[in-house]
Amino acid sequence: MQKIRKGRYIKTIIRDEHSDMEFHEVDNLDTKSIDQAEDNYEKTFITVREALSRNEQYCCDDENDRLSLTQVVTDLLKQGGLIRKESK
Repeated sequence: MQKIRKGRYIKTIIRDEHSDMEFHEVDNLDTKSIDQAEDNYEKTFITVREALSRNEQYCCDDENDRLSLTQVVTDLLKQGGLIRKESK
């Protein structure tokens, strides 16, 4: 499975030997504020996104690169059990 952040949505690609499937989920995490976050996952994404945008000298200054990096970091934290999606 591969996840690709494209601005306001995430594209998930699932491949096997017989087919490719693509799913698109709009979550607006490129513009949501921390007050609009629906769960800890979104709060983490927004916090990382904002930190990266304030520290361009350390990271990417391109918004798409920054959002993709934020997606990778947030997904790794989720996979490691450090955060999870839950209701407010």
